[in-house]
Amino acid sequence: MATLREIRRRISGVKNTQKITKAMKMVAAARLRRAQEAIISTRPYARKLGELLRRLVTKVDDNLNPLLLDREIKNVLLVVVTADRGLCGSFNGNIIKAAANHLKSYSGLNVRMLTVGRKGADFFGRRNFNVTSKHPGIFTDLDFSDAREIVQEITEGYLKGEFDKVDVIYNEFKSVIQQRIIIEQLLPIPPEEIKGKGDLHSLAQVDYICEPSAAEIVNTLLPDI
Repeated sequence: MATLREIRRRISGVKNTQKITKAMKMVAAARLRRAQEAIISTRPYARKLGELLRRLVTKVDDNLNPLLLDREIKNVLLVVVTADRGLCGSFNGNIIKAAANHLKSYSGLNVRMLTVGRKGADFFGRRNFNVTSKHPGIFTDLDFSDAREIVQEITEGYLKGEFDKVDVIYNEFKSVIQQRIIIEQLLPIPPEEIKGKGDLHSLAQVDYICEPSAAEIVNTLLPDI
């Protein structure tokens, strides 16, 4: 049976541990708040840039840039973005499940995978999927150069004809406890969807005059989108 002195030592140890975990919680909360503010502040710019590019794509010749040209789909690259660590609820599980289901839509085609984050790389690597490129550990100290490197790798592969279509699957942040799974086509750049004549969105569309030309703007934006 523990003596009174041992019990006091244990109580003191628990209190010291509580102080440490409380400090860790405060640091984590501050990091989460900064990351959340960064995501929310950049999202309108990214969305408007993508919207502008998709609008301009409908006004230029597809042969203007190879990143716009539709070709017969034989090879597909699927970019899967997960976290590097677990203990985050269904964050990784939902992405992996969505990616596995999405792969079924390309049955009969040659599908390669590029993973961002360790969890996706580990899951699909253990199950003998064709994971040709892995980018783990970049979220620890995320920098724009990391994103540029990945995009450059994808673009070069597409231009060389290694794949004819590129899709990306990721979680869109809505709140701390809620994420929305997004599946987007990266390449070829998809044009803006034209709504029906009776759609309110179609009434709001404006045919802008571009300066310089739409073609020049598209060629300038494509490396940055």
